[in-house]
Amino acid sequence: MSIEHYNATSLSQNQSVSSWAFEELSRRIIEGRLSPGAKITEEALVKELGASRTPLREAIKQLEELGLIVRERNRTLRVAPLQSAELIELVRLREHLEGLAAYEVTRLVALGEADTQQLWNIIEQLEQAENRLEGARRIDRIFELGTQFHATLVAASGMGRVVRIHAGLQLALARYRLVNATDGRRLVHRSHEHRDIVDAIEAGDPEAAERAMRQHIREGLKAYTTNAAASEQADELRPFKD
Repeated sequence: MSIEHYNATSLSQNQSVSSWAFEELSRRIIEGRLSPGAKITEEALVKELGASRTPLREAIKQLEELGLIVRERNRTLRVAPLQSAELIELVRLREHLEGLAAYEVTRLVALGEADTQQLWNIIEQLEQAENRLEGARRIDRIFELGTQFHATLVAASGMGRVVRIHAGLQLALARYRLVNATDGRRLVHRSHEHRDIVDAIEAGDPEAAERAMRQHIREGLKAYTTNAAASEQADELRPFKD
């Protein structure tokens, strides 16, 4: 994907320059165009993006808070490295949050205050992607729908703070997704695991729904860490590239 020079007229009325800069920089980091450990300078970004320093600093601050950018002792800014310890921490946090969300959604569905239709729709699309697509298109679509499934379920819990924290976790984890993409065998099980979660929700068993969600996320961590172990650098993960 090519980078277009910043154009203020292309921004929607409700989108500030700082939020645009945040989205653009986070996308570059996630896609590996700003590689782990790469030095970042305000001067270079001002020139490249065409945005002023103030909104850029706001965007950088947000990225620091999410752990995507780190500030060294000499104030140098760098893209955060991909580390197995961080990955495990992020996935464990996600396991707790999404387990809680699955429990709460089960309760709400039983009360008639939520339903599972959107979740089933996504699962159907996942199965189509697994069976009909191949190669990079298949991988990209499965990750896209998997992310959508989890975001939809968490949103259905109605817990606003959990939704916000989860969104930050998902953004931080997105950098690691291409490591998992190297394990094509892992991807074929995603819709089956999602079905187990929704089946438990519809059965009105919150504990089973929470267990199914936690197990699903743990299986994902196994795939990530298996690929990490095969990396040339034992404690550093690098995005897989064609």
